[in-house]
Amino acid sequence: MNPDIQPDTTDSVARRTELIIGLAVVLVIVGIIVGIVLVVSNTNPRIVYEPAKACQLLTLDEAGSLLGGSVQKSGVTDVVVKGDLATSKCGYTDGNPSEDEVIVAAIIVRSGINDKGIAQNKSEFAAGKPTTDVEDVTDLGDSAYFNKAKGQLNILNGKDWIILSYGVASEPKENSLDDAILIGRSVVDAPGVKF
Repeated sequence: MNPDIQPDTTDSVARRTELIIGLAVVLVIVGIIVGIVLVVSNTNPRIVYEPAKACQLLTLDEAGSLLGGSVQKSGVTDVVVKGDLATSKCGYTDGNPSEDEVIVAAIIVRSGINDKGIAQNKSEFAAGKPTTDVEDVTDLGDSAYFNKAKGQLNILNGKDWIILSYGVASEPKENSLDDAILIGRSVVDAPGVKF
């Protein structure tokens, strides 16, 4: 070794220090990204089952055959996921200018998006059934009842709790069970409803 050439230990130590600091910064950034991904994936409910869409179960054409004349969509909401459930709404009117005579066909669908949501739907469907002014409906979905006071047919069908209403908007107590059952059968038999 040449005695006149001395290794530059200051440069080599500085380079190693910079390399170690750079690697530490990269590892911290990767750790933060992994942490964020884990937190986000654990806070959102896992969607196992595709939620039903109300306007696909009761279509504009079907509403037109019920309401006749000019049909107008009203009260439509896309699927909203909250917890283990997803809800969507769709409504149609006959376009009658007289508010007291407007006929409405409406559907609300609450879907369990995972097993916990399905269990919640079943439990709350049973708990939500009124004790009076109600009529059980057989051979429709897994379970069904007609709430006479609200003029609504409630159907538990697999992962979905379906609520149907058809009749004069200002007089829900006058809604016909037979009409609601006809709509209910077409909704329950719609493609993709059973899972």
